Amino acid sequence: MANFVQHKLIIAAFLLAIICSQCITASAESVSSVNVLTEAQVKQELEDIAQLTDLLPFEKQDPDHLKQQLIDLGYKVINKKTDQFGLTRIRLTKKTTTKDIKLRFEYLNNELADYGLSVDIKGTPSYVNSKNQPLNKLIWDVLQKQGAEMAEEPLLHAHKLFQYVFDKYYQVVTAGKNDLKPVGISGDSKQLNNDYLFLVSDAYAYSSDGNDCVPLHEDYYSSNASNADSAINNLLAVKRVDLIENILDGFNPVGRIYAIRALEKLGLSENKIIKEKINKILHASTPINVCGKAHSNLTEYKNSIYINSNN
Repeated sequence: MANFVQHKLIIAAFLLAIICSQCITASAESVSSVNVLTEAQVKQELEDIAQLTDLLPFEKQDPDHLKQQLIDLGYKVINKKTDQFGLTRIRLTKKTTTKDIKLRFEYLNNELADYGLSVDIKGTPSYVNSKNQPLNKLIWDVLQKQGAEMAEEPLLHAHKLFQYVFDKYYQVVTAGKNDLKPVGISGDSKQLNNDYLFLVSDAYAYSSDGNDCVPLHEDYYSSNASNADSAINNLLAVKRVDLIENILDGFNPVGRIYAIRALEKLGLSENKIIKEKINKILHASTPINVCGKAHSNLTEYKNSIYINSNN
């Protein structure tokens, strides 16, 4: 009996040793999964955020002056474009060892139309201060104190749109320009306005410079075929042939390709005037860059859309 009890104690001790060993390993792994920043490093990281929030509210500033202030703070302009209707879109970024700050502004006649802000903590291991407080939580606290309208942590992103400025933009776009005929879209049809803008303006997804492929945040606008598919299908659903024909004369080369596809679906592509426009578009030498993959011409890109879509 004594031997049996002794045997049980030995087994229990052995199992306890294994469990403790696992605890020590897990503890070591948890320690190795973080990078402890010095107080000076934490101060610099938070100062970057404080300097940014000192510029709030962004809409109260002249956009060009705001851009220059950001450049003075070490931000780099990675893309700036003004579309044919006067909307300017700017992307800026500031990178440190531990984080990337990304900003996007759109403005019309010096009025801010919208902005997006994203603070991304770089990968793993995570970063904490000497008190084991996560860097993203410390940044969140600064943003909250400064009144930034951020989504809940740890996403750390914000998007604010000023609809009254976009309403003015809608009026400019629907008034027509060059070969674009004036079109009628009621002011409260925001989705229809947005779909039309998305395909007719070269400020939005898919333009010939290839710089619109990296989204500010996965929740924000990104350049992919599903967006264009959705936009053109919405126009088809409400039978706005006038808008689709206008897109054929628009400023977004890929929008024109989707207009061609829509007109083919409607059986209108053999119309003499439309057919001449289509042939002219497909024989243009405009290069298209779609998220890093270059297409040598519009015909090649048209074929890739037909292969990878619902036809």
